Amino acid sequence: MMDNLTEIQKKYIFFFCIGIFTFYLSGYVLRGFHPPQNIYLMLLIYGILFGIGILFSKERSSVFVVNAFVISFVALLLISAGFFAWGAYGHMNSKSISAHRLDYVPEDFVVVTQEELNDYPALKETIETQSYVKASPGEWRRTIEFLEEKGSSVIKVGDEYYGIGFDTA
Repeated sequence: MMDNLTEIQKKYIFFFCIGIFTFYLSGYVLRGFHPPQNIYLMLLIYGILFGIGILFSKERSSVFVVNAFVISFVALLLISAGFFAWGAYGHMNSKSISAHRLDYVPEDFVVVTQEELNDYPALKETIETQSYVKASPGEWRRTIEFLEEKGSSVIKVGDEYYGIGFDTA
C-alpha cells in the first residue's frame, strides 16, 4: 500500500504520526505537571516536533506547511480528546462505599439487619473489611437510596455502629 502513495502523501502521514507521537511524548515528559502548564508545555513539544518535521521534509511551500500543521494538530487533538473522554468515563464509573466503625453510640442511627445487608453486597463487604469497596454505579446509587429511605447513613449492625461514606473518584 505504501508503494502506491506519492511522496507528499507519505510526508502527510509522517505529520499525522508527529501529532500522535506528541501526545505520547508529552505524557511521558510532563508527568507531574498540572494544568495549565502541562498544556502549554505539550504545545511547546508539538511546536518543536513540527519544526523538526518541516526541516526533515524539505518542503517549504506555505500550502504544504499549513496542510501538515492541520493534519498533525488534528491528530493531536483527536487523541487528546479520546484520552480525556476515556478518563471522564472511568471517573464517572469510579464509585466506592466505605464504612468506619464508631467507638461511641451515636444519637441518630438506623438498624440494618443481616438479611438487608445480603441485598447490598458492597455495603456488606465494606462493613466486614472496614475498607473502601468498589461498587458499580447502580449498586452505589441503590445503596444510597436504601440508606436515605432508612433515614441515616449511620447504621447499627449487630452491636456495632458504622458511619457509611459514598465516594467518587
